[in-house]
Amino acid sequence: MHIELTVNGELRSVDVDPMTRLIDIIRDDLRLTGTKEGCGEGECGACSVIMDGHLVTSCLVPAIQAAGSAVTTIEGIGTMENPSDLQIIFNEEGAIHCGFCTPGMIVAAHDLLEKNPEPTEDEIRHELSGNICRCTGYGTICNAVARAAREGYGRKIRPAVSRCRSSRPVFTEEEARRCFAPRTLEEALRALDERPGTLILAGGTDILVDMRSGRTAVDCVIDVFNIPELHRIYKGDDGFIHIGASVTNDELENDPLIAELLPALAHCARRCGGPAIQNRATIAGNLCTASGAGDLPVVLLAFDASVLLAERNGTERMRTEDFVVKYRQTALKPNQMVQEILVPIPAPDSRQVFFKRGSRKALTLSRASLAAYLELDRDRVRLLRFAAGSMSPTPRRLKKTEEALIGRTLDADFVERASALAAEEISPRKQTAYRKKITGNLVRRFFEEIVRL
Repeated sequence: MHIELTVNGELRSVDVDPMTRLIDIIRDDLRLTGTKEGCGEGECGACSVIMDGHLVTSCLVPAIQAAGSAVTTIEGIGTMENPSDLQIIFNEEGAIHCGFCTPGMIVAAHDLLEKNPEPTEDEIRHELSGNICRCTGYGTICNAVARAAREGYGRKIRPAVSRCRSSRPVFTEEEARRCFAPRTLEEALRALDERPGTLILAGGTDILVDMRSGRTAVDCVIDVFNIPELHRIYKGDDGFIHIGASVTNDELENDPLIAELLPALAHCARRCGGPAIQNRATIAGNLCTASGAGDLPVVLLAFDASVLLAERNGTERMRTEDFVVKYRQTALKPNQMVQEILVPIPAPDSRQVFFKRGSRKALTLSRASLAAYLELDRDRVRLLRFAAGSMSPTPRRLKKTEEALIGRTLDADFVERASALAAEEISPRKQTAYRKKITGNLVRRFFEEIVRL
């Protein structure tokens, strides 16, 4: 496959396999070795680069998606011979340490200051939350970014511009029979109809990890990440909020409609991985992975959301709880792909929440998660839905708890009963006592803090 991309303002072209990782192109083909590979799974941030204005982990971006892009690596920010002010400040503030993670830290800081020249301390910490410093030097790193902000570094940044003649990859004759880069949904469905069972590639944050581990072998692939209609979010006349399959966590977090009507979903998206992962991970990808530790499916279950499945000859709508069949398995047919997620528009007086507990605050898998949706008729429960994650092979609704509580009056006894019922209903695979207690506590917190009993 032949692709063109702009790297640090210079037009470059390479011939690589479609699923070659961007980090390998940067280091091996272009010999820009400032970008480092740490975990190879998008968790450490050492390989961070800026691609088309978004921070990404280059170990999780396949070459087929890099065609036509504008990429900034650490060398595009500054070199040893001509360091940027940000790099000088990192050095002067003692934020370098061993240096292995430093390129990714500086790229992430550069991205933050370009978008937000005057970030708060919390905003700095959030932006760097996907970058792990093995020397535990976070204090000096945050100090360096804050100083760069005070000295006006962000206002001096010039946005990267792509100079590519073609934004599409050029496949060999053999590759063209198994790799597709459609730009419309119609093109994608036609390719899928011709090659049923072909892997649907969106953000790649799971697929490339599975490829590296040997869990998944990729032969045929359809890249749908760059299809504009799959990134739409809108309020329909049918009573649903429509969320395109390739909408990313970052888009969920920052969309005004989601913030207004589905704040629990926006909060959940913010808690899924660091910023570089949030810029790539998609809502349909999180759902189709069908993992018990997935976060977005927990919220979608609490909202009683549906999945719109598309094929060349039509569409099929299915409830989320029916779509995820079992661990790592969905109800998708070989000639289908997810087109949209449909979320019922919440009632004006409804309450909603997403709680997550992990081993740390940022960049962590859930050990226990809970989503809740509540509608009241004065002080009586009209509608209630609970969903729990990381308890069983797939996220699940707590229907027995819901049925026992609907129609009851909210009072102190109600809260204790709700807590006890939820803890009793879940059946964790391990850490049983801990997870049961946490679930009960989260239910209690929902009613005490969110509903404010």
